[in-house]
Amino acid sequence: LNHDMTFLTQLKASLDTIVDTVRSHVVKVEDANLFLEEQLDSADKKLLNSKNSNILRKALQDAADADNNTQLTTDQMKILTDLMNVPTPIPRRNQNADQVRAALSRIEKMHASTQAILTYCGLTAEEKTSFPGSLKKCSAILKENLLALGKDHSYLFEDVEEKDEDGNPIIKLEDAWNKHLQYVDETVVQSAAAVEEDDDDITAEDEPANKRQKTDEDTSTPPAETNRMVISARVLLTPGRKPISKLIPELKKKSAVLIKNGTVSSIRMEFGTAFEMTIYFKPLLVTIRATNKEATATATPIRDITALSGGIQWPSLHQGLNAGETTDDNTSHVSVLGVTGTRATLAPIIAKQLEYASAQATHVLRKCFAATVNGKTSSSESNFGIEIAETSALIKFMKIVRSTYHNGKWVEVED
Repeated sequence: LNHDMTFLTQLKASLDTIVDTVRSHVVKVEDANLFLEEQLDSADKKLLNSKNSNILRKALQDAADADNNTQLTTDQMKILTDLMNVPTPIPRRNQNADQVRAALSRIEKMHASTQAILTYCGLTAEEKTSFPGSLKKCSAILKENLLALGKDHSYLFEDVEEKDEDGNPIIKLEDAWNKHLQYVDETVVQSAAAVEEDDDDITAEDEPANKRQKTDEDTSTPPAETNRMVISARVLLTPGRKPISKLIPELKKKSAVLIKNGTVSSIRMEFGTAFEMTIYFKPLLVTIRATNKEATATATPIRDITALSGGIQWPSLHQGLNAGETTDDNTSHVSVLGVTGTRATLAPIIAKQLEYASAQATHVLRKCFAATVNGKTSSSESNFGIEIAETSALIKFMKIVRSTYHNGKWVEVED
């Protein structure tokens, strides 16, 4: 019996660990703020342990000795807490001086919050009990004031944004993963708008009829059909099939290039000199890579790569990252997010971000193509009808891409 209880206890501990790990991953993806709060709570509990607190306190005291302005005392913590909780003055309308004072007040509160975190970590475990939940409180104040500054002074970011000769924002490599592609179901939007219009016209007599339950005679699409995901094009640009006449003009409007490599076709879209996107159809995949500045560009709507062998040419995640600026010591450097570093240091990080952006774009592309299948059967459609529908799905995807990366200011290229 004791052996069985020991086994069950070990099994419970193992299952609890697995559940906590899974929950941590889910929360991290779905709610980053909640994940941060939980991690701060966990860190706070660990700091209340005397052994952990003493190790961190000693390290901070050694650093504080070199900086005479740093104080790790309860009195300093109380002063910083008061500064954190000072009310922010509400600026009067059209009063620039008031807006400046409010902004400076928020910056001071943020500065006090960061100093309070440092001071709190330098207190003993017993002293920390006088300031419960300080890590979470400091984090909340930092987040609140950062968001407020970004909202009230967003025009400052617009003014410093780099622009080209035509006054349009210059696309940067980091836009590939910072600007998320989002699929919007137009039918749902239209249906929601129609329901709102209908609700305005519903009278007391009509309401019961509108709220009646559906019967077996209803011919709505089953839920399983509406959630179907498509991973491959059925007809459009499949091996050996020529593009329909409607596609070429649309590609030109979106500044996209059709690439034919033997029997395999793909579409390439370039975004300034920062990055490029390649769309494959069998299977439906999207790759986003840094622009290979050494490659020669083409302006023709159809580009044949006869020098390459047949099959999909999958670009390396490090494409365009290997050739950076070379310094005097012959070290290749790359720049991203305002940071310049060696290729060996930054290239793997950038490649990982581009891989994430490619996966997100692939998801949106497949959602667009899924709309051509949901609620329909293959036997009820001709290849030509399927091709028309998939062409419309591709055009919708390219429209989403251009609108996202060009901040909604993309103007189609006309003949």
